[in-house]
Amino acid sequence: MPTHIALLRAVNVGGHGKLTMADFRSLLANLGYTNVETYIQSGNAVFDAKPSAAAVHIALTAALTAHMGAPVDAILRTHADLTRIIDANPFAKEAEESGARVHVGFLAGKAKPNAAGELDRLVASYPTRHDSFHLNADALYLHLPDGAADTKFTPRAVERALGVPSTGRNWNTVLKLYAMSAR
Repeated sequence: MPTHIALLRAVNVGGHGKLTMADFRSLLANLGYTNVETYIQSGNAVFDAKPSAAAVHIALTAALTAHMGAPVDAILRTHADLTRIIDANPFAKEAEESGARVHVGFLAGKAKPNAAGELDRLVASYPTRHDSFHLNADALYLHLPDGAADTKFTPRAVERALGVPSTGRNWNTVLKLYAMSAR
């Protein structure tokens, strides 16, 4: 049975969109998914499900929307996807030094053609910071050596630049989800 990693967008952030991980685990179990585990309070889950990723996505987003009373989206990945994302990290050295300063944005689809140029403008708009990025087919890697607090790579700015929904996780979380999904 395939193992899926669900990365929720816009839950448990800024005092809105609260979803306890106990409720999230129950929701996944009620959908018939097994071996359900969650990680930290930001909407990460690893679980096994027989349906295809597309069918899981449809069922999961519908159940989340019904539970939350507002649209909630999830981006799904597999263990193989995380392996590829980890292997392709252009900031691997920086991630070893501080996994909290390297982030991955998981894209829900393909970024628009001029996304890299728009991301370059974000970097240039704050010349006192040392932020850098690398965009590939389904991931945006960020190195934020000055921390995430004042970066221009906010969720809203990133999604506007990419033209596609995304959700970010720091490198430590990516590695934890990778370990959890190694079944």
